[in-house]
Amino acid sequence: MQITAGTRMARPRRLVGGVAPAFLAVASALQPALRVRTPALASCRSRPAVARADAVTALRAGGGGDDTTAAARGYDCAVIGAGPAGSVVAWLLAEREGLRVALVDANLDKPWPNNYGVWEAEWHALSDSLPELELRGCVDATWPRTDCFFGGSWGAPPDERTTLQRAYCRVDRATLKERLRRRAADAGVVEVRENLEIGPGGDWCANVVDGVAHDAAGTTLHLQSGSSLRCTVVVDCTGAESRLTTRRGPDVGAPIPPPGFQVAYGVECLVRDLGPYADDAMLLFDYRTDHLPAAEQRAPPTFLYAMPLETDGGGPRRVFFEETSLVARPAVTLAECERRLKLRLAHLGIDVVEVCADEPPELCYIPMGGPRPDPRQRVVAFGAAAALVHPATGYQLCRALAAAPDLSGALGRALRQSPDPDRAARAAYAAVWSRQASLQREFALFGGEFLMTLDAEALRGWFAGFFALDEEVWGGFLAGWRGLPGNHHHESRAARLLFGLSLVPKLPPPVTLKLASFILEYSLKHGGALMRSLTPFFGDGAYFSEDAAPPGSPRQVGDAAVKAEIRARVGG
Repeated sequence: MQITAGTRMARPRRLVGGVAPAFLAVASALQPALRVRTPALASCRSRPAVARADAVTALRAGGGGDDTTAAARGYDCAVIGAGPAGSVVAWLLAEREGLRVALVDANLDKPWPNNYGVWEAEWHALSDSLPELELRGCVDATWPRTDCFFGGSWGAPPDERTTLQRAYCRVDRATLKERLRRRAADAGVVEVRENLEIGPGGDWCANVVDGVAHDAAGTTLHLQSGSSLRCTVVVDCTGAESRLTTRRGPDVGAPIPPPGFQVAYGVECLVRDLGPYADDAMLLFDYRTDHLPAAEQRAPPTFLYAMPLETDGGGPRRVFFEETSLVARPAVTLAECERRLKLRLAHLGIDVVEVCADEPPELCYIPMGGPRPDPRQRVVAFGAAAALVHPATGYQLCRALAAAPDLSGALGRALRQSPDPDRAARAAYAAVWSRQASLQREFALFGGEFLMTLDAEALRGWFAGFFALDEEVWGGFLAGWRGLPGNHHHESRAARLLFGLSLVPKLPPPVTLKLASFILEYSLKHGGALMRSLTPFFGDGAYFSEDAAPPGSPRQVGDAAVKAEIRARVGG
């Protein structure tokens, strides 16, 4: 559904939480996926209007003010959704660009539920580019190395361990949020604890359809309380399935693959023994399937991801376990991930003494890939709403933090030159999805589609070969965004071609044959996208072409079965 300009239509309305849909793909950071805990999911349910206490906490210049004063004053930018992506953009727009900014989210005071894991090298690079945040102090656990298990096929013994001498961290999300919020307040960001309005076309985990009215000079946002907020530019940070922004659809006549889905079930618990896992290493992948019955060995694959945490003296150790489907279409269900997690732990002899009551189970659902937002629309998408989730890995938090200065800088420059909202939006999209980033994404899209064709045995061979590359090369692919370590190995056509040619000899021959066959199949089905990402002979694509596909595309509703499953688990 497209967002239309003009007068707000009078129709029955229901309300949806302002930032709740951001859980669908924010961040990144499932590590390699987003983690969603139960309380956040509950906030996605429709609800009655709530009393608005202290909806606007400050005005950019001079003393406080009530909601009417704030709305009448107007803003340069209104950022919808206060997850990591929205929070960092709001702060940068105010502090570095000197703009008047409102951060709109009914859940501003709720903790971020996601379990963010990041590579230490990426986090340190971001700390250097965002020194004001002192990101090195926003970490609550670090592992000096990272382990993987790909044995059981291709001649590797089942207990073979692949150790990556690369440190991994868990982000202290409470500290990160507090620092962003404090910096934003000091820069004058106005917090608006409100939801936007939504009409009867809305659905669970959807956002605004008709609470936005555009005109030549800017946009009016209609809030659930009946008040409104005036701004020049709207930045949408409400997640991959937001209704604030429309998706691009076809690119140069070739269909873009629909999203795949990363789904996982995780628990933080106490255990007496970690089985085969080291207590001082992060477990990134255990793709072994010897815990499954023979009839299920070829089922859609999942892997175990684990973070060993603190121990209480000589007592049980706290650890986070998560069974994850990297990417699939249709999605693997949460129930299946939970069942496999229990089977795997029992098979390994890992006895769960207690599930930690202070950390509810994580229910992960991340759309990956699919079309990008249409760059001709007025609303500027960012974070998962802008398709920043890595199409082949699910990483997003570091990518969003790396891209935020480009977005905020482009909006600041455009608005200083002209108050034209359409011109500013166009500049913002061009800054995030540059020609280079667009071509790099097309290559990653192919990677995500290929991974969906592989069973567990083939994936073990694929990842064993992938991690046999130089660390900077595989690390750069996993990050996949300018400004992050190793990205220079993937940001040009020649570099991507060299990456592919370097990887092929390290793969088992049957996996290489699958790859060659899929290259042909993908090219026939999706046109020149892959070849365009590797050679200059197929052009640069039509993402910013005025005469490309018409604006918008059918609503991306995601995997309805998994979303219904999450809804049932949280009781709404």
